[in-house]
Amino acid sequence: MADKRGIARISVRALTGLIGVGVAVVAVAGATLLPIPSFSITAPVATVTPVPADQQRVCPGPLLALAAGAGSATRPSAFGAPSTSYGSDSSDVQTRLLKTATDTSDPGEAPLDITVPTPPGSTAPPLLAGAQWQDASTDDLAGLAAASCDEPSADSWLVAGSTALGQTSLVLLSNPTSVEATVNLTIFAETGAVDAPGAAGIVIPPGSQTVVPLAGLAPSVTAPVVHVKTSGGQVLASLQQSYEQGIEPRGAELSGATGAPSQTQVISGVTIRNLAKVTAAQTGEGYGVDLPAVRVFVPGDQPAEVAVGAVGESGTAAGNSVSVTVKPGVVAEIPLQNLKDGNYTVTVHSSEPVVAAARTSVMGAKTRDFSWFVSSQPMSDRFLVVVPSAPAPIIHLANAGTTDRAVTLTAESGKKLKFTVPGEGAVNRPIPAGTYTADGADDLVTSISFSKDGSASSFALNPPGPLAAPLDVYAR
Repeated sequence: MADKRGIARISVRALTGLIGVGVAVVAVAGATLLPIPSFSITAPVATVTPVPADQQRVCPGPLLALAAGAGSATRPSAFGAPSTSYGSDSSDVQTRLLKTATDTSDPGEAPLDITVPTPPGSTAPPLLAGAQWQDASTDDLAGLAAASCDEPSADSWLVAGSTALGQTSLVLLSNPTSVEATVNLTIFAETGAVDAPGAAGIVIPPGSQTVVPLAGLAPSVTAPVVHVKTSGGQVLASLQQSYEQGIEPRGAELSGATGAPSQTQVISGVTIRNLAKVTAAQTGEGYGVDLPAVRVFVPGDQPAEVAVGAVGESGTAAGNSVSVTVKPGVVAEIPLQNLKDGNYTVTVHSSEPVVAAARTSVMGAKTRDFSWFVSSQPMSDRFLVVVPSAPAPIIHLANAGTTDRAVTLTAESGKKLKFTVPGEGAVNRPIPAGTYTADGADDLVTSISFSKDGSASSFALNPPGPLAAPLDVYAR
């Protein structure tokens, strides 16, 4: 039988242990439940509202030619001054001509910089738009060339041009800012990236334009795509292409930047005219360079499954579609076959981001010409349209949405033009030269085309860039 005193000692010790554990639990719980003093320091913050930048548009300037005189093999010469129009809902419009490196005796043969100040506190920029056109007719260069006056940018893509036999392409770099711009051109072709050391570190002085002959960087290239990136000042990048076969000029065009890389690109107002005549005039085998096509480039590193669809605008027969695989880093041209004369919205859907533009040609009784049609961003609900006095202007409105859009264009005289743009459809209408305010055009892709016998041109409209939002600045 166990010793009763031993059992008692063990019991006391166990009880003492249990009491100790209980005290510890209570202490821990109390530490958990009782509020603990805390200290925090809030970083000083100041909300800064940037001063609104001026709204700015730059017109690319006149058509140019190389080797127009003795000793000027690489120096461009202007073919007269373009006809330029601009408009704004502000009365404080300022203009100036940029400096050029061209041979000219007329100060009007230069890019035009148009600015309007944005009032402090504005949530939307003032409306501003401009456009230019020129009809060249010489022994060496002939064609109709129209262009929109656009915002300068630090990053843009030129999907146009050629340096093949008889083709001349000039990259026009206009710096309207007050600081020097350093430009790097990255050039791609049907064979891949082009090794062009002279394309890097091109310095554009403030308030001036520099002209870069593309053949000096990428000779004998049929389908170039040029990526323009800048540091310092921003530039307006444009590409002038002219075509001469033998001693016969075959057209000229000014092409603006196309839409930034995206999986969907919409090209409005692609116009096909005299296709049977152009086709009959083709020589050689394969799909001729004058026949309708879409130039596509994949800037990434993965192949893209690309579907190109052409849908006729109101009054045009239904279009067609084609699907292809496009390799990365290599420029592809996709034929737009089995189409009839008319106007089309061309949409490029891709599994990878791409850039794209379309090209068509026209043939008249005595002259020939070609046009580039670039993709563009959907417009805002309200914007300004400037239609220059070029031949037979037509406005094109494409609606990628499913809901019909009621659009009103109001001229300066007060006269109204009303459109109903069907969902997943497009309309076009002849429009007199002038300045118009568009209402109800949210998310529509818009362009304006021009034509006469044997000549054609087009440009796309783009919405203005957003104003800078207030910033929270934290001190360190």
